[in-house]
Amino acid sequence: MKTLFKILFIGTALMVLAAMFGGFALLHHHGSDMHIVLNDEELFLGGSDVGDWLGASIGLFVAGVVCVIVLPLVLLLGVALPLLIVGGVMAVVVASLLGVGALLGSPLILLGLLLFVVLRNRSRANAAHAARATSV
Repeated sequence: MKTLFKILFIGTALMVLAAMFGGFALLHHHGSDMHIVLNDEELFLGGSDVGDWLGASIGLFVAGVVCVIVLPLVLLLGVALPLLIVGGVMAVVVASLLGVGALLGSPLILLGLLLFVVLRNRSRANAAHAARATSV
């Protein structure tokens, strides 16, 4: 499993590097100006204005915040929190069942404790009596 995750991580890192190099090459190519027409709007690629860098910086910042803060919180609240809630409810149910069992069984527990004390003292007395008999 560790090897699979290492391979997936390395593959992801290589794809990110390829995307970065591709974006850099797309922004800084020195051929004819490339433009994209989308909904009767022309987007020109090839000029490096301050607005382009500002937009790219804001986009990278937002993507970084999503990857670093939002994604772990979603996983934590979406997966771990329900598991913790279910575990807590089960612990309360088990504790209540054990408490009710101890309350209902307390006379038997006290009777068992009394028998244990009586029989333990009797076996010690028998052992001491046998030790005295063999030493005389």
